[in-house]
Amino acid sequence: MRVFDLHCDTLDRLCLNDYAVYPDFALQNKKEGIPRNRLTSLRDNDAHVSLERMEAKAWCQCFAIFIPDSLPPAASWRIFKQVHAYFSEQMQAHADVVEQVSSSRSHGIDEVLATGKCAALLTVEGASFLEDSCERIDELAQAGVRMVTLTWNAQNALAGGSNTHAGISALGRAAISAFEQHHITIDASHISDESFQDLLTCAKRPFVASHSNARSICAHPRNLTDYQFQAIAERGGLVGLNFCNGFLVEGTREPTPSDLLRHIEHWLELGGQDIIALGSDYDGTDVPSWLNGCEQLQNLYEPTVARFGNGIADKLFFENAYAFFQNS
Repeated sequence: MRVFDLHCDTLDRLCLNDYAVYPDFALQNKKEGIPRNRLTSLRDNDAHVSLERMEAKAWCQCFAIFIPDSLPPAASWRIFKQVHAYFSEQMQAHADVVEQVSSSRSHGIDEVLATGKCAALLTVEGASFLEDSCERIDELAQAGVRMVTLTWNAQNALAGGSNTHAGISALGRAAISAFEQHHITIDASHISDESFQDLLTCAKRPFVASHSNARSICAHPRNLTDYQFQAIAERGGLVGLNFCNGFLVEGTREPTPSDLLRHIEHWLELGGQDIIALGSDYDGTDVPSWLNGCEQLQNLYEPTVARFGNGIADKLFFENAYAFFQNS
């Protein structure tokens, strides 16, 4: 089994564990009873994702730097710089098992995986720090960022999030153009339906929804409509299956493997066999107990093989995302 996961929030969870300005992860860790000393190293920790638990597989992981809606642009940029510094430090400290892959790095995905290392791709979730200036996009490119969402769930100066009905602003359109010039992929997860419609008119390159499910199966506004899914497919993009309980089933029951397979089956019925991928949302949400940690992905792979065959399972788990980022 090879793995290419389009989204996790592990960097924020480890770096900002006890950060006073942004206490969300500290509260989550306290709720789960995880001691601080088990949430410091990307290599060995009690979060959902660790390098040690990824080592046994050929693994590409998109590590997001999550920027919360509540912070003003200057504070948001400080969050980015702080978490990016942590990411760089961890890449250096554990260079024997992980290596960053970006368009500016000498080694690509194949070269990194051939050495037995995990391949790390850096992404950004929420670009509210661009409300001051689009010039920061140059710094994102220099940092090796490969993918970015314009906003999180609220509205910022760029676009409306999934909790709003706002579209993409003139500044947002300019940012999209600049991102595309740097070959940084636009991520449509978290934007409003109105912003999605605007994205169709201004994006020139394929874009993705890194961690969004099927709204026809679970009617959550963070999930994609059939029209949106097909629009991404027509443009050669990607859609990552999110493990968030509330995006998989309605109500409070724990999702079963069959619930995840329903989303996959629906996407296959829409002709999406070449754009489906994984977008776990690990360390950013509550997931089913049988997927509670990256080492448990076999619990999804095996029923996917049983239901759809090895070909579809391998496309979902690795091949589609690999092909996209090899060409992006």
